[in-house]
Amino acid sequence: METRINLSGNTAIVTGGRRQLGAAHAVRLAECGADICLADIAIDNDMEATVERVKATGQKVKALVCDVADRAAVEEMVKTCVSELGGVDILVNNAGISSRETLMEVSEEEWDAIFDINLKGTVLCTQLAATQMIRQGRGGAIINLSSSTGLNANVSRGAYGVSKAGVIMATKLFARELGEHDIRVNAIAPGFTSTARIGGRDGAMFYRGAGETERVMSRLALKRQGEPIDYANVVAFLASDLGAYVTGVTIPVDGGFTIP
Repeated sequence: METRINLSGNTAIVTGGRRQLGAAHAVRLAECGADICLADIAIDNDMEATVERVKATGQKVKALVCDVADRAAVEEMVKTCVSELGGVDILVNNAGISSRETLMEVSEEEWDAIFDINLKGTVLCTQLAATQMIRQGRGGAIINLSSSTGLNANVSRGAYGVSKAGVIMATKLFARELGEHDIRVNAIAPGFTSTARIGGRDGAMFYRGAGETERVMSRLALKRQGEPIDYANVVAFLASDLGAYVTGVTIPVDGGFTIP
């Protein structure tokens, strides 16, 4: 078996791919030889910059707008990937939004928005991409983005944490259902990240509160914050033949934050 990551001949869809973690996943997969379909809620300067980074690897790239909570939009995303890049072999369900509301305070609107993107979007993209993978008959790899907050209760991330816990269960169920088609479904649970921000509903951006960095750093076994490439490297492993016998698991990539 090849001992380095080689994704030549594969096409990957990366949702939420225009910046931060999504951009890192897309570039790393392209560096390993995959052509990339970048999907996000908008094509903007961030998307254009990521497209250029992927092009610099020598791989093909297609950027498109997709609301992952809209089934018709997801169908069009998969259709475009097939028609322009030749198929779907890898799906990275990276699209997600966060929230700072506790479960006691979360509004119905906030709850619905979080679950539409983080959980419903993951399910819709997996359903439709996996249908294409089954049609192709050559298997595939699906990698979902959960979070350390899906593994470890954090009261300031109420709805977000519950949605990411749902992603973990969806990962297990899809792995059971799709294994017979040689489609592997796994998740990673990123931890404390150097980007220090995550998008929320209607374009809001959340930043760390006072003292939050110090509190979390004190709990880490590895005394540094995670970088997007740390997560992208695990995604590339799970997408490759090096992870050929791994399915249904969620890998914490968090510097030891969730060690019991």
